Amino acid sequence: MASVPAFPEPSLQAPIRSYFQPRVLRNLGLYLALMLPVVWGLVAVEQARFTALAETGSSNDLSNLSRAFGEEVRASMGMVDLTLVQLRSTWKQHRASFADSVAEHARHLDSRVPMHITVTDAGGRLLYTNGGPAPKGLALGDLAHFRTHVDGEGDRLYVSRPDLCRISKAWAVQFTRPIRDAHGRLLGIIAASVAPDYFARFYDNIDLGPEASIGLVRGDGTLIARSTRVDGSRGNRDMGKVLHNVPFHESSPVSGRFRRPSQVDGIDRYYAWRRLPEYGLTVTVGQSVRDAAARYAQQRAVMAYSGTAVSAVLGVLGWAAIGAADRRRRAIKALAAAEARWKLALKAAGDGVWDCDLVSGWSTLSPRAQQILDTERSVIPFYDELDAIVHPDDVPDVRHALREHFAGRTPDYVTELRVRMRNGDWSWIEVRGTVTERDETGRALRIVGTFSNIDARKIEEARMRRMAHEDALTGLPNRVLFDDRLRQALLVAGREGHKVGVIYFDLDEFKPVNDTHGHAVGDRLLRMVAQRVRASLRESDTLARIGGDEFVVLLPRCDQAADAERVAHNILARLDEPFEDGERVLRISGSLGFALYPDCGGDSEALLRCADLAMYDAKAHGRNRVSGRYRSRVE
Repeated sequence: MASVPAFPEPSLQAPIRSYFQPRVLRNLGLYLALMLPVVWGLVAVEQARFTALAETGSSNDLSNLSRAFGEEVRASMGMVDLTLVQLRSTWKQHRASFADSVAEHARHLDSRVPMHITVTDAGGRLLYTNGGPAPKGLALGDLAHFRTHVDGEGDRLYVSRPDLCRISKAWAVQFTRPIRDAHGRLLGIIAASVAPDYFARFYDNIDLGPEASIGLVRGDGTLIARSTRVDGSRGNRDMGKVLHNVPFHESSPVSGRFRRPSQVDGIDRYYAWRRLPEYGLTVTVGQSVRDAAARYAQQRAVMAYSGTAVSAVLGVLGWAAIGAADRRRRAIKALAAAEARWKLALKAAGDGVWDCDLVSGWSTLSPRAQQILDTERSVIPFYDELDAIVHPDDVPDVRHALREHFAGRTPDYVTELRVRMRNGDWSWIEVRGTVTERDETGRALRIVGTFSNIDARKIEEARMRRMAHEDALTGLPNRVLFDDRLRQALLVAGREGHKVGVIYFDLDEFKPVNDTHGHAVGDRLLRMVAQRVRASLRESDTLARIGGDEFVVLLPRCDQAADAERVAHNILARLDEPFEDGERVLRISGSLGFALYPDCGGDSEALLRCADLAMYDAKAHGRNRVSGRYRSRVE
């Protein structure tokens, strides 16, 4: 008797059995032998493409971020250096107000570049600090930044290795400049201490994965600052570590990229670096290879699943087309997401984006770029707009920078210029761009870049320059600016053969005014003296306050000694007139000495010395008078 079939329905059994026929299996094997290499070959190609996309995307992001990090560090270094130069001038010329100047800088800069100021004498003994309690005369002469200026010459900014500060007891990087006299002798060192964490704060603004890192490295390979989320903090343990065999050095290009395991934590990363040659520093931004690959991990997984599905069904070619279309859609979506993140980063930074078709000559502006240029148009003519809105003095530099970049002689197009707003005002902007497309002959076809409003930076730079050359109390030129104008006047006089006069004077009876009525009244009196004397001089003359109640006048052109003497007597007459301070009437006088070039010496130092001696001669003969020096050898 026949056994009962396992499947009582022959209509279902036959199709299933047909899949196991020898001929079907043979054909299936042949089909698989032909199709599987194609399918999985395509999968491998796509996997390699996503790997390449991950590396390229990471490299581009790192290059952009290293440029941004470098510019931030450059701006901070410039701010620190300007502060040191201005405070050094104050220390040399008006030491009594130095603490007030430091406090003024702190009020303006603590929110931007927090720093502590320290001054030591030529022997390395502490003279001043606002970094914390410290005994006056504390010996700091063994520190590297002190020895650098003692053993060296000239005036340069020195950036130290990070170390524990003896005053604040915290990690700090020292930025120092020497204090020298007119003969170049070292009088001391002025230093600004900045916490290394300040330079690593840029890490909070980037998102390159959990193993990303940024670093600030000295020219000798020493790590000044480093930040990463691997240990969950910006630890001090990496500061001061020396990196070996780094690809950036003094003769290397300004920027570059490389891949290597970190010498600090051993993580394999892609890196982009950018040198700041003027400060001997290099910034680095790194993304781990694992994090870069994770960007397209989902796409690679989709490819593997798609390959498996296509291999299983084999004959369903439609699924292969759908899988390819889906992969392409995902790739486009990922690129669009990356572009959206980049635009968001630009928006957060306050930059506007522009894209110029150089063939048609039209530029497309982002909304932020329209705001910066103060225009309602999103598309503008590129070259015509230069002549229409750019300041005429800036147009030649702008066109030169464009030509250099179009010719491939500069890696990027970078310039600062003024543009006219609709209300007629001029606004400073920084323009950056890169040619993104060229034809087969190398001719530039397309350039893409950003606009940044830099009005605030320009205002601050002007303020810092003004503070470095003006007396804070009277607004008159200080000793630095006066010396420069005197040197220029002597050069002109040497060429044209005329005389130069200098009048040196101080105020008699000024100390009793200060002692009796207080420093506030004394300060107002100095301002009234400056205003009254300045009004009595020619536009070409210079009145400068060089300290305390001492003033000096530069007469850049004198025909004879009588001219300088007449001006001096005019000043004396102005000083003899009473000064009204509210209901209070103040009376002072002056002792004035004058000297002429070339009669009293062939350089500015000799001329000022003669005028100074003449002033003391006036004091010795009863004050409230004018005395002159005509020949240096007579003295």
